[in-house]
Amino acid sequence: MNGDEHMAMDWFGIQYMGFIMLAVWAIFVIIGILIYKDAERRRMNGALWLILVFLPWVGVISTVVYLIVRADYPVIQTSVQQSTIEQYTPSPKQQKALEILDERYARGEISREDYYLIRKDIL
Repeated sequence: MNGDEHMAMDWFGIQYMGFIMLAVWAIFVIIGILIYKDAERRRMNGALWLILVFLPWVGVISTVVYLIVRADYPVIQTSVQQSTIEQYTPSPKQQKALEILDERYARGEISREDYYLIRKDIL
């Protein structure tokens, strides 16, 4: 042993394991921040989900559970977004287009996502 063996910082025979662990934790931090922001927009207690994602072993399971549960919580619009939408009065052409769009949606010709995308384009 000439002293050069422990220069590469290895754990269990895997070189650079310390750097790999730092990268894994960095990924958990990024995922946690993204989940926190999304949960806050959906009013789902973002701090709780952030803590659950950071816990070792529980974080992966919590992330999967969050992705399943979040589908039940729509994104809440801020009051600024709602007030600008409510103050706008569509023109007569836009009113006619919206009526046609409503009829198509009622008949089931278009999906809910398509309905809102087209409605946004009209307005």
